[in-house]
Amino acid sequence: MKPGLVLVGLGHGQLEILDRLEEIREHYDVQFIGGSQTVYTGAFPQVIAGLMNSATVQLPQLEPVAERIISIDPRQQTVQTERELFHYDQLVLATGAKSRGIGTPLKPMSQALLDHIDSSPVVTIVGGGKAGVELAFMCARTKDVTLYAKRILPDVPLHRQKQIERLLVKSGIMVVKQQFQDDGSEGLLLDATGVVPVAWWAESGLAKPDCFIETDKYLRHHQFTNIYVTGDMASCLNGGVDAVRSGRYVAKRLLGETNQPFRRRQSMNILLTTPGHALLTFGQLTWHGRLPYYMKRFIDSRYVRHYH
Repeated sequence: MKPGLVLVGLGHGQLEILDRLEEIREHYDVQFIGGSQTVYTGAFPQVIAGLMNSATVQLPQLEPVAERIISIDPRQQTVQTERELFHYDQLVLATGAKSRGIGTPLKPMSQALLDHIDSSPVVTIVGGGKAGVELAFMCARTKDVTLYAKRILPDVPLHRQKQIERLLVKSGIMVVKQQFQDDGSEGLLLDATGVVPVAWWAESGLAKPDCFIETDKYLRHHQFTNIYVTGDMASCLNGGVDAVRSGRYVAKRLLGETNQPFRRRQSMNILLTTPGHALLTFGQLTWHGRLPYYMKRFIDSRYVRHYH
């Protein structure tokens, strides 16, 4: 009898695992808990700007047994859902963290959120990180946009921060360099300030209250080693490229293809700015121009086509 593998959530890491589903099914009895489709984060702003028709990716080759996780009992090795209780021998979590809660959250991303943004002529974005800045540039092509951020792209060199801030203003975006105060203004308010832990993690005993989940060097829960944690749920990861790489790594672990620890690497990030241009960052190395734009478009369209 094959051991039971339960996959929870449809984060980018989980998609990488599901990409090898047929191989995994040779070793495990697989059950999936989550939705049948998700939105690819990298392409989300491009849909807003009309550069892509869709950022939706489909669940490959697997029918969900339930849609929503309520809690986990890691000692009894069970997952409680809205439908019933499921037992597991191995568990992979890819449900993601959540937005902080200022206005309308960006996470979880969905087609409904895209439709809401599309129908809103006035948008206020809170957060000057990569997500907030790219979203502001894309929304500004068709909307009246205000961006609240004490600093613009604080992780990049100062000269690049100033350049991007000038481009934001030139694009018609009102940049307010102070902490956001909700004055009840009209329009859609979007939270791009980052993510925070979800309550059920602590309630299930997987994490301390208001903390991300700690893992060992193999991306297993530090105490319950039959639980793998991918994406921005794990304290050692931050989503994005980490989410994809963590999923590929966990798939190899499940198939017995590696005994090496997971190694974090410096990740390249590309965010779209003005028409035909994008900012590439790799540590403190930055490059703003046309080539990063075409790289971004190629990478994201290829990813969506692969899972469409």
